[in-house]
Amino acid sequence: MKKGSSAQITVAAVGKLRRREWRAAQTDYLKRLQRYADVELVEVKDAVGQGFPDAVAKRREGEQLLKATAVTRRRILLTADGKELSSEGLASFVQKEMETFGQIAFLLGGPLGFDTEVMETASVRLSLSRLTFPHELARILFLEQLYRAFTILRGEKYHK
Repeated sequence: MKKGSSAQITVAAVGKLRRREWRAAQTDYLKRLQRYADVELVEVKDAVGQGFPDAVAKRREGEQLLKATAVTRRRILLTADGKELSSEGLASFVQKEMETFGQIAFLLGGPLGFDTEVMETASVRLSLSRLTFPHELARILFLEQLYRAFTILRGEKYHK
């Protein structure tokens, strides 16, 4: 699972981070992750607040998420109703998924969540917590946990 291998992680997220601090944290974690795997962040345009009914906005965002992850072999949704894992559990999960499928994608929805079509194409649903977070903060939390997972797999000090 080193950079340059055939293993690829795509993080597909709805919307751009608006706060400078969150963008800086995202950039930092993406840079750190490159030491362990080929990680690509794809931001799809959010449709909420563009004058569409919620159902149409979710469908448009869903279509973009599916397009952004079309070549992946495994889609994993981050949802409130997903399975909760410990950091060690996430590390084991990521290792197994990467070894089995090579190309995996983690999808993070916008404020409205995921369209039914996206949910039907997902292989697994994970949850960061039973707590509710703004979707932008959830992205940062997930990137940090993904980074932590790789440090656990490598036995590095970060996790301690």
